[in-house]
Amino acid sequence: MKRNKVLQIADKPTLDKILDYTRRIDAGIFNAQSLDWGAYFSSRATGEVFSTKFYKQSVSDTVIGERLNDSVGKTCEPSTDTVKGRDDFAPYNAFWFTDCNFIVNDAGVKIPTYIDGQGGFSRTGKVDVGVLTPPLYYGIQQVSDGEIWHLSDSPHPELGLVLMPHCKDAKGNPLPYGIITKYYAGTIDGVFYSSSGLPVSNFTSYQSLRTAMQKKGAGYTGSGSERSIFLITMLRIKYATSSSQKIFAGYTNYSYQYKVSQASTGNYVVLTKAQAANFLIGSVVSIGDPVANTNIDRGNAYMRNLADKVMITKVEAVDATYSRVYVDAPSMIVTATSYISTMPLYSGQTDSVLGNDGSMTSNTDNRHSYKLQGVEDSIGAYMVSSNEVMYKETAEKTIFYAKAGADYTTDLATFQNTWKKIGEFTSTGSADIWIGEINVDLETGAHMIRTIGNGSASGTGDRYYFGGDSIGLREHLSRGSLGSGANAGLSFLNGGNGLSIAWWNCAVCV
Repeated sequence: MKRNKVLQIADKPTLDKILDYTRRIDAGIFNAQSLDWGAYFSSRATGEVFSTKFYKQSVSDTVIGERLNDSVGKTCEPSTDTVKGRDDFAPYNAFWFTDCNFIVNDAGVKIPTYIDGQGGFSRTGKVDVGVLTPPLYYGIQQVSDGEIWHLSDSPHPELGLVLMPHCKDAKGNPLPYGIITKYYAGTIDGVFYSSSGLPVSNFTSYQSLRTAMQKKGAGYTGSGSERSIFLITMLRIKYATSSSQKIFAGYTNYSYQYKVSQASTGNYVVLTKAQAANFLIGSVVSIGDPVANTNIDRGNAYMRNLADKVMITKVEAVDATYSRVYVDAPSMIVTATSYISTMPLYSGQTDSVLGNDGSMTSNTDNRHSYKLQGVEDSIGAYMVSSNEVMYKETAEKTIFYAKAGADYTTDLATFQNTWKKIGEFTSTGSADIWIGEINVDLETGAHMIRTIGNGSASGTGDRYYFGGDSIGLREHLSRGSLGSGANAGLSFLNGGNGLSIAWWNCAVCV
């Protein structure tokens, strides 16, 4: 295999400095839109094959894989905002990336406009931020006792590697680079933007996603399976595990709702000290007054009629019994019937994390989003996929469909005739199940359950909510919500929503 000669003469700290210096020079001398990215990345390709073997459940029911090929001897540890974890993969071209701004042309191709370090680059405001990568090749090799996941910056036809979906256009043609949307989308002046510092645009369904994205241009369709398989592949290669929560707990156990302890006027609510202690500065809440209504689901408008998705700025003790929870909002008239509820996070919480992967403060407390290979995820909301749907043909049988390019439709016959059938799965009695092993369609990046797992320490360690015994089309909701706990993860799936259903915890990426 072709080797990177630089790696033979420089230790990792030196190489990190060289890489950073090179990126700074690069950022100053080229136009990101006109650069010949194909030639650039071709000159950088080194050909290593990074691999992880996962054993069949029947052989070894564990989430831990075995590093093979150029992954042998390497270690990866997530970072925080104060500690930079070890990342032995970072110096290699297959794991090079930079943040960029991008637009999408009418053909559905993401085009980089600026990269991080250039004067025109911004991660906030009316821009979309992506993670720019070289063309990446992946594959899953079946062996007698399991399967081997491979990743490289070169094709390696002897292993059957193919371009990752984010490195192809809507028609499947190869691109000279790849772009993955970095953040979940928020709204500015009624338009979706995947930029930092925005409250998440929730209440979005598969059906409404298309209409919202088209405000940005004919080629905009939103993110889908290409984003998920990028994260899953990086997890399995860099951390040699099939369960994301074994490394990154995510924002998955922060579901609190409390009636206030006292009426007040100001930019705060009064709670008991024990209740207030559950709230973190920088987390997000909504405040509302249901008055006599007894349904306190977060989706009700009266549960956010005082303040909607605002950030906690301070928690301050009043006396031995009560505390004030302050929020970034104008003064409110809070009555004795008002409630405060936690909500999904703003985008960009991971911007201060020191490494390529990790969470603010802690990777294991279930109260922070994380980034993996620069891509932010687990914000406390489901990700609505733009190019995956499910059809519950019977109470117990679900069929999975995907389409490269996300050609929008809500018509069952069109799904059946023009989208790709990824597979089908039967759950006896329509029972909710754990996801063990998965099947991956390498063309689209869509994946689905192959075997039933045995809990959070088995297979993917993620839960599949089968959606009861009703039938019909279902939108593809993954990741988990802010109260999913150990059930959540990159392969989590909720199959209970029709294509037009939009809950408070349904979010999208441009």
